[in-house]
Amino acid sequence: GYIIKNQYQAAQAGEITEKEAQQRALEQMRLVRYGNNDYLWISDFNSVLISHPDPNLNGADFSQVLDVYNNYIVPPMVEVARTKGEGFTSYWWNRLDMEEPSEKLTYSTLFEPWSWVYGTGVYLDDIKAEVDRRKSELIEELRELMREMVIGETGYMYIFSSDMTMLIHPNPEYESKNLSSLEDPKTGRPLLLELEEVAANPGTNLQYLWDRPDDPGNYVYEKISWVLHNEYFDWYIASSVYTDELYSQSRFLTTNISIITGIIFLLSLTLGGLFLRKFIKPIEKLSSVALQVQAGDLKVRSGVQRNDEIGILAREFDNMIEKLDGHVEQLDATVKEKTRELADNYDKLEYANKHILESIYYARTIQQAILPRMNIVPPGVRELFILWRPKDIIGGDIYWQRRTEDGFLLAVIDCTGHGVPGAIMTMVASITLNQVVQEHGRSGPGMILKEMNKAVQSVLRQHSSDAKSDDGLDMGLCHVDASSGKLVFAGARIGLFVCENDELNEIKGDRQSIGYKSSDMDFEFTEHVVDLGLGTSIYMTTDGLIGQVGGESCLPFGRTRFAEFIQKRHHEPFSEQKLVLENILSEYQGDQEQRDDITVVGFKCQEGGRG
Repeated sequence: GYIIKNQYQAAQAGEITEKEAQQRALEQMRLVRYGNNDYLWISDFNSVLISHPDPNLNGADFSQVLDVYNNYIVPPMVEVARTKGEGFTSYWWNRLDMEEPSEKLTYSTLFEPWSWVYGTGVYLDDIKAEVDRRKSELIEELRELMREMVIGETGYMYIFSSDMTMLIHPNPEYESKNLSSLEDPKTGRPLLLELEEVAANPGTNLQYLWDRPDDPGNYVYEKISWVLHNEYFDWYIASSVYTDELYSQSRFLTTNISIITGIIFLLSLTLGGLFLRKFIKPIEKLSSVALQVQAGDLKVRSGVQRNDEIGILAREFDNMIEKLDGHVEQLDATVKEKTRELADNYDKLEYANKHILESIYYARTIQQAILPRMNIVPPGVRELFILWRPKDIIGGDIYWQRRTEDGFLLAVIDCTGHGVPGAIMTMVASITLNQVVQEHGRSGPGMILKEMNKAVQSVLRQHSSDAKSDDGLDMGLCHVDASSGKLVFAGARIGLFVCENDELNEIKGDRQSIGYKSSDMDFEFTEHVVDLGLGTSIYMTTDGLIGQVGGESCLPFGRTRFAEFIQKRHHEPFSEQKLVLENILSEYQGDQEQRDDITVVGFKCQEGGRG
C-alpha cells in the first residue's frame, strides 16, 4: 500500500502525471517479494490483473477464472474490498515455479482514488510450517528451563500432550515417546491417563508408587504429582516429588527432638528420678506435637514454658507452626475473596447479557414484523418456499413482496453487515423500497433499482464527499405478470436462477451495488424478460449461502453446488425442497460457524403463469 500511496501523493503534488504515477506503482509492485517467494498483485474492479509478477498473468482477465474447486478466484477479492474496504478470501493456486496447487489465504484492500484493489496471499502450508517451527523452538526453550528446576531434592517438572506423548522430561529416554502403556504400579491403570483426570479436577493430586534414581526398578516409593492443563496447546504440565521429601523438615525436627530426648533420657538415668519428670515430659510433648504437625494438624501447640534450652526450642517450634498456620489461613481467605469477586462479576455479566439478549430478541420480533408472512402466496404462484437464516438472532438479509395490478413484485435484499447493524440497514431498505415502489411502482424493476440507489444514498447522507458512513445493499427484484406469464428481473449483484424442462440458466445481476458512496447514481440496471412456461422454477439467493464454508476442505458452498441442488430437486414440492436444502447446508457446514446471513427464495407459477 505504501508504494501506491507514495506514487499517488507524488501525482497529487504535481511532481509527475497521474498516468506516470500509476505506471510506476504497477512496475514497483511487480518486483516486491517476501516470505517464501510471496508477492503482491493489483486488480481493477472488473477482476483484470493489471499487476502480477507472473508475465503470463499480468494483464489477464480473471472475471470468469475458477480454481480447481470451481470457485471464482479474483471476483470475491474485489467484492470484499469494494463492499467492506478490506477482507480475507481463500482459493487454491499454483505457487510461483510450482506445478501442484496449494490452498492460499488472501488479504485484499481497496485503493478508491484509482479504482484499484490490491493485496497479497499466504499459502496455508507456509503458515503451518511456521507454527510448527515456533512450537519446536518453544518446546526446546522450555526443556532447557525446566531441566534447571528441582523440587525438593529429586523432584522435577515435565510436560506431555493429550495423546500421552512425553514432550519434556528430565529423563531423555522418555522424551518424544508415547507413554500410553506406562502403568501406575499401585492401580495398574495408565499413569498419564490418571494424571489427565487429576488436571480435570483442580485442587486434587495423584499419589502413586515409583522407583528412585538410587534404586531403579523397585517401584515401592510413594510420589505425589500436581497437574495443570494448558488448553491452548492441549498440554499437561506436571510436577512430581517424593512424599517423604515434602515432610523432610518435619522429620528432621522430629529426629533432632528424638535425639535430644534420648540424650536427656540417658542423663536422667544418671541424675535420678527427680530430674526425670522435669526433662522428659516437655520433650515427649514436643515429640508428640511434631508428629501431629507431620500428620497435617497446624492448630496444635506444645504449650511448653521454660527458660532453658528446651523452652527456647519449644517457643521456636510453636512460632514456626503459628506462622505456617497463618500463611495457610491467609491463602484460604484470599482464595475465598477472589471467589466472591468472580461470583459478583459473573452475576453482573449475566444480568447485562440477559438484558442485551432480551433487547435483541425484541428487535427480532420487530424485524420479523416487516417481513412478508411465509404462508402468504402471491397471486399466480403455485408453490413458494423461503429459507431465512440470520447469522445472529437478527440479521442484514430480508425478503420483500408486494402485489401489483397485474401480478406481484418479489425482492431478496442483502444489506451491509449482520447482527444489529445489519438489522438496522434492513429497516432502511424496507422503508425506502416501499416508498420507491409507491412512487415508481408502474416502472420496471430496473428503474426501481435505480431510484433505490438514489434514495438509499440520500437517506444515509452518503451523497456528499465528507459522509462518515459507507453502507448499502445488494438486491434482486422480480416483477411477475400473472396474466401474460412474463417475469421481468433486474439485479444489483444478486442473480436469478431459472429452471425449465431440466435446463438451468443463471441470469447474473449487474456488478453495481445500491446506496454506497462509490455507487453510480446514473447507472441503468439491466432488465431481463423470462417467459414462464409450464413448470418453470425461479430461485434467488444472497451470497450467504454461496459463501458458507464447510466440507472436508473448508471451502465455500459455491454456485455450482447450489445449481446441482436446483437441477436435481426443482420438480419436487417446494416445501420438501426447503427441507432438503436446509439439510444439505447443515451437513456441509458441519462444525463451522455460519459466516453470513442466508436468504433463499424459490417459487413456481401456476400453469402458464395464468392460474
